[in-house]
Amino acid sequence: MSAKTKIIVLHAKELILAGILTALGLFFILLLILLFVPKKESAEQTLAPDSFHPGIYKSELYLGGNAIEVETILEKDHISSIRLLNLDEAITTAYPLLMPTMDYVCAQVLENQSVEDVELEPSAKYTTLVLLDAISNCLEKARVK
Repeated sequence: MSAKTKIIVLHAKELILAGILTALGLFFILLLILLFVPKKESAEQTLAPDSFHPGIYKSELYLGGNAIEVETILEKDHISSIRLLNLDEAITTAYPLLMPTMDYVCAQVLENQSVEDVELEPSAKYTTLVLLDAISNCLEKARVK
């Protein structure tokens, strides 16, 4: 019974390369685990879906080449006010339904605290949609994500 002895020769270069590759492999596995494990929700994300960052938000609206700003003032949990800025007499003359439609839309948005259930003004459907889009842009800027 003779035992055959096996001799393995490892070079330092091979050991270092194996160590580096093993470390990189472990790093990538750890990185994948961190990417795909669900994160705990922070306190800011657990707020109601209609929570806003308080402030004044503006959205531009173009009518006949003129820019009008829709300003929305928001508190943490509700819409305080909505108004039009940069409104010239020429614009109100060219678009006579703008102000009555804005009053109609603002009343509903402030009552519902949402742009979702706003009824369209029967005589100014397009103007209502344009105003609701501008208000929605303001709310999206302020929404807590």
